[in-house]
Amino acid sequence: MPPSAEARRSRFYLWTALAMAATAFLGFAPTFWVPLSQGVPEHIVVIAIHALLFFGWTLFVILQSWLAVSGSVARHREMGLIGVSLATAMTIFGILTAINSGLRATAAGHAQAGEAFMVVPLAALLCFAGFVIAALVNLRRPEWHKRFMIAATAVILDAAIARLFIAYIVMGGHVPPFQGNVGIAGLPGPPPPVIAVLPPALLSLLFIVAGMVHDRRNRGAVHPAYWWAGGTAVAVQLLKIPLSDTALWHGVARWLMSLVG
Repeated sequence: MPPSAEARRSRFYLWTALAMAATAFLGFAPTFWVPLSQGVPEHIVVIAIHALLFFGWTLFVILQSWLAVSGSVARHREMGLIGVSLATAMTIFGILTAINSGLRATAAGHAQAGEAFMVVPLAALLCFAGFVIAALVNLRRPEWHKRFMIAATAVILDAAIARLFIAYIVMGGHVPPFQGNVGIAGLPGPPPPVIAVLPPALLSLLFIVAGMVHDRRNRGAVHPAYWWAGGTAVAVQLLKIPLSDTALWHGVARWLMSLVG
C-alpha cells in the first residue's frame, strides 16, 4: 500500500478518537462541565469519579491514536497497562454508578423503574468490557485491535448523546439549576423507560458504521472486527429492552443494590 494511503488510514482513527471525545465533552457540558466551571461540582462522588474516568478514557484513546500515527509504536504499547487499569476502574465505577441510580430511584419511590433502568448502563459496560478484552486478545493483530478499541469507546457514548437529546430537545436548551447534585441525576421523577434511550444508544454506534464505511472505501471490504462488534452491540441494545421487564433482571438489580445498600 502506498505510504499516503496508509497515512490516511491511520489519521482516520485519530480523527475518530477526537470526534468521540468531543461527543463525550459536549454531551456532558450542560450538566457537568459547565456547572463545574461555575464552581458547582457534582456532589454525588461516585458519579463525579465515573464521569472523570470515562472522559479520561476518550483522552487516552486520542493519545494512543496519536502515538500510532506518529510511529511511536513502542510507546503506544507501553501505555497499554494504563489503558487496562483505566478500563478496569471504569467498569468498577460504572457498576457502582448504576447501583447508585437504582438506590436513588428506590428511595424516591420508583423502585420498579429504577431496577429496570439499571440495565441501560450495565449493558453498555458489558459491551465496553467485552470489546476491550477483545482488543487486548488481539494486541498482535493491530487491524483487529484498533477496531475493537473504536467499538469499545463508541458503546459508552450513549449517555453523552442521551444528555444532548434531553438538554437541547426535551428542555430546549434551558437546563434547570440542580439542587443537591449536578446532572440528570438531579431531575425529579422516575428514570425514563428503557426503550426511550434506544435511539441515543444506536446513534453512538454510528462511529462503528463510520469505520465500516471507511473500510469499504479504503480496503474494499469491511473488516470482520466491525461486523462482530457492531452485531454484538446492536443485539445487546435490542435485547436489553425485553430483559429489563423480566423478574430475572429485577432480581439481579435488587441483588446488586443489596451489595452496597
